[in-house]
Amino acid sequence: MDPALLALAAAAWLAGAALFGLTAYSLALFAYGRSLAEEPPDAFSATPEVTALVASLGGTPALDETLRRLAGVKYPALELAVALGPSAQPPRGVGKQLTLVRSPSAGKARALNAAIGAVRSRYLLLLDEDSLVEPDCIDRLLPLADAPGTWAVVGVPYPSNAGAGPLQGTLALEAEAWAAAAKAKDRLGLFLPATGFFSFIPVAALGPGGGEVWDEGALAEDADLSLRQLAKGLRVRLSTARVGIEAPGTLGALARQRLRWYKGMLDALWKNRRVVARLRPALAADVVLSFLAPLAPAGFVVLAALSPLWPSALVPVVLGAAMAYAASAWLSASKLKGGRAGVMLLSLPYALVQGAVALAALGAFLFHVRVRWQRTPKEGDAQTRYA
Repeated sequence: MDPALLALAAAAWLAGAALFGLTAYSLALFAYGRSLAEEPPDAFSATPEVTALVASLGGTPALDETLRRLAGVKYPALELAVALGPSAQPPRGVGKQLTLVRSPSAGKARALNAAIGAVRSRYLLLLDEDSLVEPDCIDRLLPLADAPGTWAVVGVPYPSNAGAGPLQGTLALEAEAWAAAAKAKDRLGLFLPATGFFSFIPVAALGPGGGEVWDEGALAEDADLSLRQLAKGLRVRLSTARVGIEAPGTLGALARQRLRWYKGMLDALWKNRRVVARLRPALAADVVLSFLAPLAPAGFVVLAALSPLWPSALVPVVLGAAMAYAASAWLSASKLKGGRAGVMLLSLPYALVQGAVALAALGAFLFHVRVRWQRTPKEGDAQTRYA
């Protein structure tokens, strides 16, 4: 057989396996999650102290709204703290006592490590500067926090700017899909990461105060920490609490954000590979598939690039996948208030950008190319800053 044809067939097979295998697993979790009824939170009579720690590396106007929302949380024992980046402006008054901890650098992990020693409460509510919580969030998070084997509780995200345009609408659909899959994972006892934008953590689960809790060299410090906790037999639970986060406003901003996420996930998986190898088979398989999930759109991009070389075999596959993706975007967008056609038209460029970014992350991982930690731009930034 012609070696070039053999290499083409191998590349197409690997790309197809990534595209269809990872997509099938995600769809199975999504379908099961959608079939599950929402469980209301249990009652919790005690009111232990909780510190809401907001990581603010840019000091944008979004921080003022985040703190205003926190001031309206219906929980009497809530303290507020902000981990400020070196150039971030302090927030204005919020009607509650506020602890400020200045980080020596703009990296998020270092900012959190600098602030964690100042937390004296029993629980930590970890947020980003654009995390918009609801008044009953702690009542929904707290009942799960002390369950046996639990080290963190996360909530359901949604784009707070979902109506701003087709891209934000697309990300709203992505968030809904994540929520359904996460519900399935929670019910099945599978892997969920603690999210940096909304996690409720018993402080004792992080070990003694001070030191490097979050890996300051990691791009996805929350995923890395979650895998290290998994090695201790501890898991993350999903609550019904919701949080609004600002979705990127452009495909370029999205690409920079996802490059950091995807490269960070590959790094975390490789770094903790011995941890994963010791897990029970079903959980280990779920961890691997979860961390490799971004390679599904990468498989689509590879198949599209190879289709001119093998049109009889690959063109129908690529066209079929593109049509199925556009159709699913159209059907899913029926709940959006507007921009349904825009979401469908954006679906293919969105998939191509995601795939290209995933390929870039994979290349950076395989060839040890350093990817700098970059703060995702927020609306209201005076200027875009990257660390």
